[in-house]
Amino acid sequence: MLCGYLYAAETKASEVISFVPGETQVSNGDMVSYNGECFIAKNNPGVWETPTASSWFWDSAECSGEPAPEPEPDPDPQPEPGEIIPFIPGQTQVSNGDVVSYDGQCYIAKNNPGVWETPSPDSWFWDITECSGEPGEPLPTELSILAPSAGQTVQVSQPTTIKAQVEGEQAAKVEYWVNQIKISQQTIDQANTIYTHTWTPEQSGSALIEVRVLDTDNKLLEQQSLSVTVATDDNNDFSAPQVSFVSPTNGTAVKVSDTIAISLNASDADNDLAKLIVTANNQQICSFDATSAESYSCDWQALQAGNVSLNAVATDAQNLSSSASVSITVEEEAVEPPPPAGGLCEEYNVYPDWTRGDHAGGGDIMVHNNIAYSAVYWTQSVPGSDSSWSLHLNCDGTEPGTAPLLSLQNPMDPLRLEVAGWPNTFVVASPSTSTPSTLTIDTINSDQIADTKALTQAFVTVIQQAKQAGTSSVILRSDVLDIATADKGTSLGTIEVQQALKSAVAETGSQIELAAIDTLSNDAKGWAQAHNLILSSVAPAANFGWSLSIGEFAHDSHSGRQSVWDEASVYSADLLSTFELYQQDNTNKADFVVFTKSAQTPALTGEQWHNALEYVKQVTDYVKAPAMLAEIPTSQAANYFMGLTDSERQIRKAAYSNVFALMFDQDSSELTSKIEGYQQAKVPLYYVGETSQSGPLTRLEALNRELESAEQVMDNEAFLYETPQSQWVPSTVYKWADFLEGLNAMHNIGVAGNKFWLLDDNVDDETNIKYAKVAIAAFLAQSMQETIRYNACDENNWSEVKYGAPTDYPMSASCGQLGQKYADYGVNPISGLDHAYSCPRDDKMEVSALTHAKWYGAPAPVFAAPDAVLEERGLLVNGFAGRWTNNGHCNDVPDKVDGSKQVWERDDCKVYVDQKAGQFIWDGSSQESVQGCGWWGRGVIQTTGRQNFGTLNHYLGRSHVDPSTIGQTIDGVTVEAPPENPLYAELDFCSNPGLICSSEENKEIKWIAGLFYWVTSVQDYPDESGQYGNWNYHNELKKYVDGGMHGTQFIDDISGIVNRGCPALTCETGDVHNVKERRANFKLVLEKLGLNPQ
Repeated sequence: MLCGYLYAAETKASEVISFVPGETQVSNGDMVSYNGECFIAKNNPGVWETPTASSWFWDSAECSGEPAPEPEPDPDPQPEPGEIIPFIPGQTQVSNGDVVSYDGQCYIAKNNPGVWETPSPDSWFWDITECSGEPGEPLPTELSILAPSAGQTVQVSQPTTIKAQVEGEQAAKVEYWVNQIKISQQTIDQANTIYTHTWTPEQSGSALIEVRVLDTDNKLLEQQSLSVTVATDDNNDFSAPQVSFVSPTNGTAVKVSDTIAISLNASDADNDLAKLIVTANNQQICSFDATSAESYSCDWQALQAGNVSLNAVATDAQNLSSSASVSITVEEEAVEPPPPAGGLCEEYNVYPDWTRGDHAGGGDIMVHNNIAYSAVYWTQSVPGSDSSWSLHLNCDGTEPGTAPLLSLQNPMDPLRLEVAGWPNTFVVASPSTSTPSTLTIDTINSDQIADTKALTQAFVTVIQQAKQAGTSSVILRSDVLDIATADKGTSLGTIEVQQALKSAVAETGSQIELAAIDTLSNDAKGWAQAHNLILSSVAPAANFGWSLSIGEFAHDSHSGRQSVWDEASVYSADLLSTFELYQQDNTNKADFVVFTKSAQTPALTGEQWHNALEYVKQVTDYVKAPAMLAEIPTSQAANYFMGLTDSERQIRKAAYSNVFALMFDQDSSELTSKIEGYQQAKVPLYYVGETSQSGPLTRLEALNRELESAEQVMDNEAFLYETPQSQWVPSTVYKWADFLEGLNAMHNIGVAGNKFWLLDDNVDDETNIKYAKVAIAAFLAQSMQETIRYNACDENNWSEVKYGAPTDYPMSASCGQLGQKYADYGVNPISGLDHAYSCPRDDKMEVSALTHAKWYGAPAPVFAAPDAVLEERGLLVNGFAGRWTNNGHCNDVPDKVDGSKQVWERDDCKVYVDQKAGQFIWDGSSQESVQGCGWWGRGVIQTTGRQNFGTLNHYLGRSHVDPSTIGQTIDGVTVEAPPENPLYAELDFCSNPGLICSSEENKEIKWIAGLFYWVTSVQDYPDESGQYGNWNYHNELKKYVDGGMHGTQFIDDISGIVNRGCPALTCETGDVHNVKERRANFKLVLEKLGLNPQ
């Protein structure tokens, strides 16, 4: 939408206008200068249609004259009314002073209105005037040449059809001209718009075809022309090329302003294909040099609704050509009825209920997606979609620019599954299994809740049972919450909560404060809160939770997380939040949520259980309380959760869904056997014991003090990253304190016996301090080069065509860059089996990176998403995703983004903080999907691939390895048992590898991932065979220190291992990247730590 406060210069034909993006408004035929070149406007370019030679809006031109200064705006012109022009939005162009008619009213144009500035009484672009009574001008005559196409080659003596489309009531006849000679004419029939004439060329060469439309007075109304090449068929050995559309297909329907991916197949039997052009309604939109192009794909946007004929012409070196065409329909965007505005926005109009009929004026406030925006000036764009709007407020009172309060959560850390009285391992139980004590209290159901006497008795029963609870875990069971979910209890009406509870307290003599009862509301919310009050007052040593049923939604198909949220989770989360049953600052809050599945409803398939567990996770993430699965039908679900074999168990999946206990409803010998087997390899939920922070880093106090005191200098002088302005500033991702914490864990605890080496028991303390500092500096020298200098935890998207990518910055960079496939890292190329520790493939993973490059228009964070999710949004093209373009300036630079959305779901120019340009283009150009592509590099030395994440997960996190394989040798690897009490048991890196970068509670994990790589790949490099069999990390480090820290051999060898896989500057995989920078990093860290390398 053009800005109503910007003026365009009224230029003469000889003037050249300096084009300023976002400001300069021009008309067709105007000449502009931009970047030292001149262009002539066509097809009504907007202020953001920057002139380029290949643009549909501009033709290149020779510059003449100097740029003309823009005149001062005339805010109140006084035109002389002339003839009345019927105004058609999107088509009618007028000048100041023109009189138009629209919706039964006449207006005089002022301030250079655009084709979409619809006349209205209060518009800044129009003044109301009296209609003169004379009829308006008839609609202009429109003419298009449909065939042949410009540049097409036709044959001598072969009939060629000239096909034209003519519209307009003034048209009387159409004439056909070739090389300035009229060859035919036809009378216009107003019932017909298509006219054809067959022309047979008689001589070779270039031919100019013209079609002219005249009125009854032989006045020329419109003319169009194009050139074709007439060739002789002298060489029968050559054949014409073949061309066809891959996309779009004939009959495709798209929306206005959709990006349409155009893809062609073209070939030539003689292998001399020269060029291809694509036109839209006879206007060229794409061209390709077939001698160099590897594919024929381009993007195009239709700016107006209607039928569009796309035509492709392929021409070979012999000037032989062929064409193909498809017809598509461009439709206006369908407008859904607006949802009601809530909270702070009840007084505002909700889009598309415009404040001023069909638009908003400056200062008007409108609501879209529960966010209120204020119009900066006259606008018809969707609120919040462009610079014509500014953010006013979030309707739920949350901070502007952030996620709405009620939205799908993407927590940075997993929920802690610690419940008093329960172990730190996942509990699976049947009725006969010994478990922590639980007590189920059945309270009143919805069919009796309006009966005050029955309600009183129900409260009495709850109080009496609560008094016997002790330290048990209490489950509150009723159908009231399930009934109330749909409307938050409104249909249950008034409930005499206060009266009934006071009577129950009097009858039982309970110590429940009457003042607290007086704060309860007499409705469903108050009824639920009454139970929280009872349990907290009468059974303070117990913990308790409310029961919810897994509903019918689980039987439906769901594409992914958002589908489950929209159909089910949002309602349960809203209910529990509105009723304030799990409010974190409430002393009466419940401790866990119980989810049940009735045996009376149909059994769930594995896919349906996946969706049910997603629902459980989403609800509990929202209320921040762990979950218990109770009364789960043994006959329906035992095989799913316990598996037919150990490898098929879904216990880890349940734990990832925030479940701490699974309680089956019936015993069976088979279930009992499986539960007994599970006890041999239980799933850990969280770490119990001393943390690494509780002890010193090393046994050398002097070394510990020196390292701790280095925090300021390391953070501010070593851990620096380069900004787009070429400044070096302290990293916001990597901090010295986090490094020391991670180093402490890896030096003192380690992983499977592998520890970060710092000290040698056979030397003195002074030497050991040097050894330790050199080991630290060697590690940090690589970290500073690999990630710290980019302030990156997640791998950036740097894929480009020149590096072998199918397009620049493809979305599929998450799957692998430089020809790699990260998901395949973990497969034995010979046996085809997964490595023993590899994470399983996960096609349902929905995850987005947190960090990304920072330059102007830099690609968005990489992401993974299931095909079904993207297909549901209509984003995939032939099953493929698309790319990022760094074009398109952002008028408002966001300082916050909506974290409830995956990166690909976010609004344009709100994809990441400080985004200044760029957007996603969904055109299939990635040539693959992003399903299952969540294994990109993360952490300080970029842990990448399923095997590396899996090894980390097995030894440090919540192991995924099949317990039945422990002790077996698979493809040469003997599978070791995971730690019984892993240090990061709450982190499941196979279910969410993004935890390496996102965790706020364990910020050191981004360091530990790199330290783990170091101890397994650098310290232990590699064995005693091969070209570098004699190279030993410990010996080389000691030799460097004992030799007076001279030279670069040691750090060069380390750089070779990290960057190329061997201890040398040149390996079979290539030369080490940025050797000088790695040397400089090493020297800098040593100096900052007080050493003097030579």
